[in-house]
Formats: sequence, C-alpha cells, structure tokens
Amino acid sequence: MKRISLFICGMMGSGKSTAGKILADELNLPFQDLDEIIEREAGMSIPEIFQQSGENEFRRLEQDLLLSYSQNLNGVLALGGGALQNQNIIEHIKLNGWLIYLEAPAEVLFQRLQKSDGRPMLGGREADELYSRVDVLLKKREPLYSQAQITINTEGLKPQEVVHKIIQKLHFYDAIPRS
Repeated sequence: MKRISLFICGMMGSGKSTAGKILADELNLPFQDLDEIIEREAGMSIPEIFQQSGENEFRRLEQDLLLSYSQNLNGVLALGGGALQNQNIIEHIKLNGWLIYLEAPAEVLFQRLQKSDGRPMLGGREADELYSRVDVLLKKREPLYSQAQITINTEGLKPQEVVHKIIQKLHFYDAIPRS
C-alpha cells in the first residue's frame, strides 16, 4: 500500500488537532500531534519546556523531531503553530508529503483562543493584548503557511466540514486512493 503523509499546519486555534484526528479516522490512518511527540520526548509539558529551557530550545527540539518524523510518516501529523520556522522545513515536508494549511482570520482565532490554557506563546494576556499577539503571529507566519499545497479556510466550518474539504482536494490531486 502507498505511504500517505499529511502534515497539517496553521495557527494555534485553527483546528489542526481536531481536524487531524477526524481526517486520520476517515482515511483509516494513524494520527500524531507534534506537540504531544515533543512532550513525550522531552518528558515535560510544552509550558515547562518554555519555562525551563526557553523558546529557542523548544524550537530546536521541535525542528529536530519534525524533520525526523516527516521522513517516514504514514498518516496525519498535526504541527505546532510555529513549527514551520523556515523555508528548509517547508521544502522538506513538501518533499515527504502533503502540507495542508488550516486558515482562519485573526478574529476567529482570537475567539477560539480566549477559552484555552497552556499556550506559552499567549500566556496570561488580557483580551486586547491577546488579539494583538494573535494578529502579529499570524502576519509573521502567513508567508510560510501559504506555501502549503492545500489551503482550507476554516471560518464558519465545523471540523467534519473542514475534513470533507481536505479529502475533496486530496482526491482532486490523486493524493489518496478513492474508496
């Protein structure tokens, strides 16, 4: 059977893990989350890594694990929001599979993220500061995300609808077998 490698990128709050799990189930593929892999390998949570070692060490570990896992991935891997750190990583991923960008405007991400904890890049910010941080991060990361082979705008869509659109595009590109 053909190896299928699907990498889901996008900002925190875009639905990467939620849609990724559903996509993996629909395609009968394994699902992994890069953040969970990092926590398992480091033996601590991502906020603990940030607190004890700093963002640079976290990004180094994230990059090393992403490059390693992407070479043999057969399944769906949800990436962290900042995992696409540079052009080399993007090219490496696209050589090893399909990069799928779950796009959402800053306003939508802000609404989703107001209710979440444990995100060191947003830690303890007031609402207006949180919106500004999300907007700045999105503008910084968008040029990298937008290089994905497939982009799905998630605004107003339920996770199952997002997955349906992903599968339609994967079929269009003959990236996955039709059932």
